[in-house]
Amino acid sequence: MTESVKQEWQSFKRDKPGRRFQNRYRRQQAREQGWRDPRRLFFVVGGLLIAVVSLVLGVLPGPGTLTFFLGLAMIAGEFYPVARLLDWAEVRARKLARWVGGIWRSSPQGRSWLPR
Repeated sequence: MTESVKQEWQSFKRDKPGRRFQNRYRRQQAREQGWRDPRRLFFVVGGLLIAVVSLVLGVLPGPGTLTFFLGLAMIAGEFYPVARLLDWAEVRARKLARWVGGIWRSSPQGRSWLPR
């Protein structure tokens, strides 16, 4: 079990941003075992549960947004539109992170944190 999780993670990391979730979906569908497979049911039901609870409790302080995307990532292996959405969001999030990082590094506070 843990070896297959490691292999899946390595494959996911090797894939290019913008294609990772779609490639994971395709790998998951190639192992198609039907809806009676308990793992598949766990990912869909568990992912939906995590995503919905994260939305409901999102107004409270904590990692609500991150857990929402975790729930979507669980679902993405079973639903292609969700995989495409996450690939699209990952590319935009990386652009935003680069932009914010550039602003942070150019600020006096950011420069004071840089190693000398």
